[in-house]
Amino acid sequence: MNRRFDFRSSVPAISRLLIALGLFGVAALSACGEKLEAGAACPLLCPATKDVNLKDTTVDAVSIDTSVAGFPTIGEEAPLLLAARGDTLDTRVIFRFDSIGKTYPHPTVPADTFVTHVDSATVRVVLDTSTVTGVPGLPTQPVTIELYDVDSPADTVAADLLPLFTASRLLGSKTFAPESLAKDTLFLPVAPAAVLDRAIHGTRLRIGLRLVSPTSTQLRIVSSATAGAVLRFKPAADTAVTVALRSMTPTDSSLVTLQGDLRDYVITAKGITPPPPNTISVGGYPARRTFLRFDLPSHIVDSSTVVRATLTLTQYPMRASPSALDSLGIYPFAVTAGTVVTDISRLLRLVTVNTLSAADSLRVVPADSGTRKLELVNLVRIWRNTKPELTQRALVLAIGEEGVNPAIAAFFASEAPIDLRPRLQLTYVPKVTLGLP
Repeated sequence: MNRRFDFRSSVPAISRLLIALGLFGVAALSACGEKLEAGAACPLLCPATKDVNLKDTTVDAVSIDTSVAGFPTIGEEAPLLLAARGDTLDTRVIFRFDSIGKTYPHPTVPADTFVTHVDSATVRVVLDTSTVTGVPGLPTQPVTIELYDVDSPADTVAADLLPLFTASRLLGSKTFAPESLAKDTLFLPVAPAAVLDRAIHGTRLRIGLRLVSPTSTQLRIVSSATAGAVLRFKPAADTAVTVALRSMTPTDSSLVTLQGDLRDYVITAKGITPPPPNTISVGGYPARRTFLRFDLPSHIVDSSTVVRATLTLTQYPMRASPSALDSLGIYPFAVTAGTVVTDISRLLRLVTVNTLSAADSLRVVPADSGTRKLELVNLVRIWRNTKPELTQRALVLAIGEEGVNPAIAAFFASEAPIDLRPRLQLTYVPKVTLGLP
């Protein structure tokens, strides 16, 4: 028996179905509207709403945390820090003039003339007088810069070079009033006899600078990467010779880049007292960086979308730090290398400290203590968009004025008591299934 379909008789049923679906949609949208903001991360039923159910959890997720000193690498300092910070820091700047030349072009003689006399030799240096947040400005008291002959078989080892800063090796000195330092360019006298001896014998001249001041102070000297030091002397009354920085060691041809870097560099005569062993730290001189790797909970990472992470640190007071009462900027940087790279020192050196592109930061006072929270918004974005094997779930902490500001901040590490350890607070969106076939 055939049954005829009557469209008119089905209208009430269709209307009831549409009304039911409409009520269901309203209820679903209302449910989305009761939660926190999240936008496009909202589940399927409310893709255009602003709200989503966010959950928070705090985990001890740090699997590795360690601090390594030595930044910037010797020879890559820009600018060069010449510091006399009393009991906290004493640094020296080394200039290499490894080729002076035995002859010079005389304006009235067609052939080059041998150097047989030297008069009024000076080293010209340029100061970086720019204002940097948290970094001491120019001295307010007179300061003296001393120049020493530090030529020795030792290359860059501070323990071998520092004993050469003695009265018998003094090449010259000059005292500067505070207002004269604002002129940027300084001319430091060098003993003419020392320059003449190097020119006649074709040997190198290596000069070490020492800053002497009655108060804690420092100068920033522009490095050879931009406007390095210049040796200038007069072998005749009407002629001046200018000699640029040059390093001829190491002699290994495969280390030509390092050879260039070592035209000028910094050594540390007195360093900053390191923090205790159960801490991690950033800053100081040479600056320290901290590496942290996280073991994120799989039940959150695999089945949720992490939208925010906050690193909680407990600060350890560094009251003996230079500028201990001034604020210091700390920045987290992503480790973009994959998991195949396990050398932490290498991972730390792969990071370029660029505060202009850093979205997250934390400011602390080195002498303070207490709980500090560092938002990791930018890192979460990177982690979310890349696979763990391509981008490690790790970060590097560094200060923004690395190599210029010698202040150091410290925090308790994962070896500390449990209530002092670093913790990671995760805010995430659980994946929602509708239960539909």
